Amino acid sequence: MAEAGFLPGPWLAILAATLCLKTIYIMKGNKCELPIPLESFKGTTNEKALVDSGATENFINQSMIKRLKLGMKAMDVPVTLRNIDGTSNCAGKITHYLNLLVSRGHKKLKEHFFVSNLEEDRIILGYPWL
Repeated sequence: MAEAGFLPGPWLAILAATLCLKTIYIMKGNKCELPIPLESFKGTTNEKALVDSGATENFINQSMIKRLKLGMKAMDVPVTLRNIDGTSNCAGKITHYLNLLVSRGHKKLKEHFFVSNLEEDRIILGYPWL
């Protein structure tokens, strides 16, 4: 039986097939990471993203924004970032966001990303991406 929130091995393959993925990475702790091309007006880069069906939004790490020299937009009203247990996240409030083109198969979709300190994960693709 799988732990709550994680797909057992065969279901990861089904998820990969459903999303038309050619490559999928399964890391320690049953994390599902996959490569995604990101496009902005500055060009295209290939990055790894964590797919998290429990995340209510898409997120991108502050350090990645700096590394790729991407522009951000300030939010009108900052939003508190909460952990799954309801506690406030140590990153504090989300104050900025950006939009990027994310390729999936032959489709390019404009995705909204909230900027936060994600520590080890650079990008989290949450429910809106699924």
